[in-house]
Amino acid sequence: MTTGIRLLRAARRTFTGPAALLGDPVLRERAAGYLTDLTRPYGLRVPGGLFNAPSAALGQSYGEMAAELIPAVVPPDEPVDLLVLAFAVHDMLPGRATAAYLSHVCPGTPMSFALCDQGSAAAFTGLRIAREYGCRRALLVTVEQAVLPYDAAVAVPARHRAVAMLYGVTTAGAARHGDDRATGGRTDGDGDGDGDGDGDGDGDGKAGGSGDGRAGGPERIGLGGGARVTALRQHADVRGDDVAALAAAEVADLAAGRGDVAVVLGADLAAAWPGPGSHAVTTGPGRQPSTGVWWALLDRLAGDAARPRTVLAADYEPGLGYLSVVALAPVDRSEPVGERRADEREQPLVRLRGADRDPDPGAGQRHDQDAGLPGPVGERHGPLPQR
Repeated sequence: MTTGIRLLRAARRTFTGPAALLGDPVLRERAAGYLTDLTRPYGLRVPGGLFNAPSAALGQSYGEMAAELIPAVVPPDEPVDLLVLAFAVHDMLPGRATAAYLSHVCPGTPMSFALCDQGSAAAFTGLRIAREYGCRRALLVTVEQAVLPYDAAVAVPARHRAVAMLYGVTTAGAARHGDDRATGGRTDGDGDGDGDGDGDGDGDGKAGGSGDGRAGGPERIGLGGGARVTALRQHADVRGDDVAALAAAEVADLAAGRGDVAVVLGADLAAAWPGPGSHAVTTGPGRQPSTGVWWALLDRLAGDAARPRTVLAADYEPGLGYLSVVALAPVDRSEPVGERRADEREQPLVRLRGADRDPDPGAGQRHDQDAGLPGPVGERHGPLPQR
């Protein structure tokens, strides 16, 4: 019996330096010309000589970042059916068809596409698509890089970071018993998945480290038996002075009176959060709008692996007014959190908003890719119906 999708494996990494591809002078020249042409109509300027040599002033390639994480979560004999790449800031090679490239890198040559122009909501939208797609395995990769080669009106992320999460359809039997090949990636005895035995998740062998995933390549996250997605809700057109009350109401509804539920908040939502309440609250790192909440979510799930509990993750995209909330429950929990209520079961699962009704896709961002993509579905303050 199918019970939905669950998070099977996850890996992450902080990257440093420029993309390896930018070591090629031909690619640097092409990237410089492409970005100069894109920014000129907006009165922005790519500094002359910036692309003359590879340097820290040049950023990352999402293709390279994601390609490094894929082998950490997808074994060659477990093909993926769907790959979603979610990002907000463009990378240093914006003319590249990155999602199509990653399809050939990933086992299974999955259907793949990119989501952008939704800010921090993009990965939540990617997870919603994976949940509705009807595939056996879906890989969601959210990435961000910390350099724009021109002056922008918005702050760029603090670090180059990427998070890869493999989701799969689970059945009642698998949810009860699990299996080592599909639950939690590398195990290391201390529950953090980094292989160093210190329990802090950073791979450095020292308790209390940074957990940034730099040591030894991608950091695999120990997830125990995995986590089942039991609810996913997105709201559009949420004003800044309404978001705290709406987010608190969503947490209260999905927690369903349980006191052992943990809450993970993106930094922008945490700034408006009304208070700790009765739940343990973890805040994602600041200035990591695409990866921050997922980075903190993996920390929370790994930390709870020995005694798993339901975790609610939420984030707010202030520039676009999107509030997103997801609930993940231990796979052996008998009563799912946030399942569809009886009065919701006949409602349509998806109500697409036309591009002409979509919020300004470029609000708060400085790039022009995929500007026609519709935003997250849902009327103002109305949750996406649950399955």
